[in-house]
Amino acid sequence: MEKYKIALISDWYFPKVGGIEYSMHTLAKTLSMHGHKVSVITRSYPGVPQYSIKDGVSVIRVKGSPLPGQQRFLTPSAYKELFSLLKNGNYEIVNPHGLDSPMGMSALLASRKLGIPVIVTNHSLVGNTPYRQLLYIAGRLLLRYADAVIAVSSAVEKDSRLMTKKPIYRIFNGIDSEDKIIKIPLPVDTKGKIVIVTVARMTKKKGVQNIIDLAPLLLEKYKNLLFLMIGDGPLREKLERIVEKSGLSNNFYFTGEISREKVLGYLEQADIFALPSTNEAFGVSILEAISRKVPVVAMNNSGVSDIIKNGINGYLADSLEEFLFYLENLIETPALRTSFAEEAIRGLSNYDWNWICEQTSKVYTSVIYEKYHNNH
Repeated sequence: MEKYKIALISDWYFPKVGGIEYSMHTLAKTLSMHGHKVSVITRSYPGVPQYSIKDGVSVIRVKGSPLPGQQRFLTPSAYKELFSLLKNGNYEIVNPHGLDSPMGMSALLASRKLGIPVIVTNHSLVGNTPYRQLLYIAGRLLLRYADAVIAVSSAVEKDSRLMTKKPIYRIFNGIDSEDKIIKIPLPVDTKGKIVIVTVARMTKKKGVQNIIDLAPLLLEKYKNLLFLMIGDGPLREKLERIVEKSGLSNNFYFTGEISREKVLGYLEQADIFALPSTNEAFGVSILEAISRKVPVVAMNNSGVSDIIKNGINGYLADSLEEFLFYLENLIETPALRTSFAEEAIRGLSNYDWNWICEQTSKVYTSVIYEKYHNNH
């Protein structure tokens, strides 16, 4: 297999914690283990070195702080520096991650201008937002400059097809079997409790407030439930206040942001994993739950529908009423929890990073070949 000099580019990278951050880093690490020369180019954070090497991947952070009053866009000098890094880096392929990453999209435009083959990995669904049409138009304008698109799930592939006629390759995100786990008991008493866990950024898009809404209905029937809410985000304090006002504090525990190793350790102590997000592009947290043998209840018609087959290795709900019904089913039937968990773990080999790396390398090869073959 050909070996390339590759730049993976996104605003979303460590020390931030999330699906794109984890997926991009693990892809970079695996590509590098397979002999490619990989750089991650991302934004800088106070106290984080501008150049570092992590797991064999060189990480370059452009200087520049967010423009006042928001977090998404950086000062213009950052994008100028990004352009010059691409111009002088001798990269054979540039792979921006996230259509919603200003750095990723600047890299797309810069690569096009510099004549470097460029593939965009799309990690998100447009979803039902008031800006839906605008986002599709922006996607169409941007993806004109890509040579190809990698979509992380069937749902994202379908979404991407509304934005481009360029080749789209569906390559799932994965889970690293060598992930470290920190096992520490939960800081709350779980004796005799059924632990229902949610791992998500505390945002409206993730639907975490639905768990808070459904909890009183479940607690009327089952007094021994503990809802473990893992993650941080703008909604967290509001949700904690709602829980407190409803007098349900003893049945909830919010962890805030914790390390991935700790997340995996906490998942091992859970009985059911619940994710009520309707716009889930892929769902790395679903794979994490499966890897720790926790049965999953999620929403249908999202990226999760690639991973979960309803009623066979988990539940996919079409509505919140159905979601509630499925949760009750799993609370009442421990044997079903076990059978879902065992069935789901069998499918994990489809999400092995070595295989994902191989598929991604093939896409790189075909795009590089096309670009130079057609241009000469």
